[in-house]
Amino acid sequence: MSNQPIDKPLARIAHWVDVQNLIDRGALSPAEMRLIAAVQQGSWAEIGQSCPNEKLADLSIRAPLISYFATGGCSEMQTPGTGVQIQGAWISGTLDLNFAQAVGSLALVNCYVEERPRMLQLSVASLMLKGSVLANGINAQSAEIPGDVVFEKATIHQELCLAGAHLGGQLICTRAQMLNGEGVALNAQGAEIDGDLFLRGANVEGAVRLSGARVGGQLSCKEARLRNAGGDALDMQRIVVSEGFYWQQVESVLGRVDLTSAHCADLADDAASWALCDELCLVGLTYDVLHGSADVSERLSWLRKGAVWDREFHPQPYEQLAKIMRESGHRSEATSILFDKENARRKSIRKRWIAEKRPFRWLAQLIWDLMLRSTIGFGHRPQRSFYVLVVLVAIAWLFAHFAWVKGDFAPNVAVVLLSDEWRGLAHGPDAVPNPAMIWGDAQHAGKDYETFNAVAYAVDVVVPLISLGQDAAWAPSTNRGPWGWHLWWLRWVLTACGWIITAIGAAAVTGVIRKD
Repeated sequence: MSNQPIDKPLARIAHWVDVQNLIDRGALSPAEMRLIAAVQQGSWAEIGQSCPNEKLADLSIRAPLISYFATGGCSEMQTPGTGVQIQGAWISGTLDLNFAQAVGSLALVNCYVEERPRMLQLSVASLMLKGSVLANGINAQSAEIPGDVVFEKATIHQELCLAGAHLGGQLICTRAQMLNGEGVALNAQGAEIDGDLFLRGANVEGAVRLSGARVGGQLSCKEARLRNAGGDALDMQRIVVSEGFYWQQVESVLGRVDLTSAHCADLADDAASWALCDELCLVGLTYDVLHGSADVSERLSWLRKGAVWDREFHPQPYEQLAKIMRESGHRSEATSILFDKENARRKSIRKRWIAEKRPFRWLAQLIWDLMLRSTIGFGHRPQRSFYVLVVLVAIAWLFAHFAWVKGDFAPNVAVVLLSDEWRGLAHGPDAVPNPAMIWGDAQHAGKDYETFNAVAYAVDVVVPLISLGQDAAWAPSTNRGPWGWHLWWLRWVLTACGWIITAIGAAAVTGVIRKD
């Protein structure tokens, strides 16, 4: 048994007589002889226990021999229905299975595959390359594989291409090393995977492209390391995941994560994993159930990062999360999310006015936005209008109180002002410093007049829908002192503000002002 490498390539094998001639001439390696024996017995060809690091005769199998058996052999030597299973071999030459109909399964476990296998539109029951090294990637574009495709613990240099493939089982890349620098490491664009897609613990250098794919089970990126500086670390545009998308405990991300128009039934995530993304696009992402933190601050950080794409703000990610929050009973959190959405949207509009050098439009927009934000929270917090009214009432009450105490009020009725009794208190030789306060006591003519109350007067001035009779009975005087003078002018401002705020608040409550 020679331990020298087998360097002479094999021509395409079509018949058993070709194999028999090689046997007769002693042109096959010991490993190839073991493969023939294993196929005849319908068992595994156990060439070695681990993936070889040298091309030795004891371990070397040339690809045309594998292709011959994988496609069923011939009438003289038919491959058993189990297919071809090899462990621990060095596979040289090109494994050409383009457009082939394989028999059973193809398993290359702990094998070193020297050249890029050609499996374009291959039909095979299942494909297993667990623990193998693919030195030049693999092309299984549009393959039809009813069972599982397993790359667990495999090391794949260059592109692993499954674009357009149909997998009836799972695609398992758990703890795989997919290394293609700045190129595409995993290409499963448009693939249909009826089962799960596992990238758990995978170490990927290059892009993972899953755009347009359909995953019937779950898609898990737990503990994955995704790196593609300056490009897409994970491209999931328009993907459909029928079960859960797990973005949890991710170890590292370098590059963009694009979830444009993706859909998953369940989204299981954590804030730390999202924070690793250099760039994130959530525009058009939809999900039915959210398994993760409902903390508003964490969710808002996630949305602010993912709702701006190509320097444009998109409100849809906020609307989607608010919908899920409402349906799960987190109504206050949903309101906070929609409030932040509207605030961010209006900021983006103001940025556009600045970019277009329209300062007056920017200023008008800013004033309007500040008014809506402070009074009704852009329609999502209409109770704020009540708080603003309370503040205005407090200001009016403060000025009214001091104006009353300082004697700067007078009755707001001409008959009273011209009466002898009032003139005596206010202007005669017996005038007092605060005639309004004296006017209504039990010893004077105004004892039956409207009693002054500073709070009621403030409510009358500020709230247009309420009339307590105070502003009709009493008025500040501009001639008696500074408190009266200031209150005289301030009440116009307070009344105008009260009308505006009440109108905006009523519009928000009744839905005249739309929340979006």
